[in-house]
Amino acid sequence: MKQNNWLVIGLIVCGIALILVSVVLPQNKFNFSFNKVSLAQVIEKTGSATLFPADSAAEYELKNKTTLGPKDSFRTADDAEVLLQFQNGGQLRVTPNSEVLLDQINESQAVALVKAGDVLIEKLGQGSNFWIRKDGQLFSAADYALVDKNTHPIAGKKNSTTDTEEQISQIEIESILSAKKTDFFKCFGQLIQRNPQATGQVLLSFTIEKSGNTNKIEISKTDINDASFKSCLVEVVARTQFRSFSGPPIATVFPLRFE
Repeated sequence: MKQNNWLVIGLIVCGIALILVSVVLPQNKFNFSFNKVSLAQVIEKTGSATLFPADSAAEYELKNKTTLGPKDSFRTADDAEVLLQFQNGGQLRVTPNSEVLLDQINESQAVALVKAGDVLIEKLGQGSNFWIRKDGQLFSAADYALVDKNTHPIAGKKNSTTDTEEQISQIEIESILSAKKTDFFKCFGQLIQRNPQATGQVLLSFTIEKSGNTNKIEISKTDINDASFKSCLVEVVARTQFRSFSGPPIATVFPLRFE
């Protein structure tokens, strides 16, 4: 009789274990970031993108708010764009028909390996920049923004009145700042009076508030270390007025070359 009782208890325990396995495994199958180092998160996605998780041989549809870790990669379709946000607040836009693999340079710095297509810097973030590896070359986010001609993403796909009221496209931002190049070069003209040999590149980063005013203006990277010159450039951006909008503040970068 005791043997039968133990047999029944054993069967019950096995049954409970099987139920737990059947519930837990499917959940973990799709939770790729569980107990994994977090390098970046998908904060915006349009179109279709395929995720290739490092810990699985399967392919899955990449979704918003997906957390990506070392060796995770994804591919965007011809109708897709993906905006990643790194731990330092930096943002990287992955364009259509692109493939990107994420990894680490060290414990605190992430690198995006561009295997196909292109990526665009939207925000540098605080502290240490993330890195970009493309065509066999390694760039910090700031350096990549300077050398990449396509730094300003074409984010003007949404054409409805509501979308226009909620945001300012990067095309519009670039157009307004390009109209200010005369003012930027006045700063450079003052500089070369003091230093005729001065030449180089500058990467400006700033935030556009809902009111259209600029804020948090910084020289993220420059080859020209002249305090008056940098202050002059910052003042030009500070005087630049964008139209008001109802969406969240926009952080962006704008490269300039002086020669």
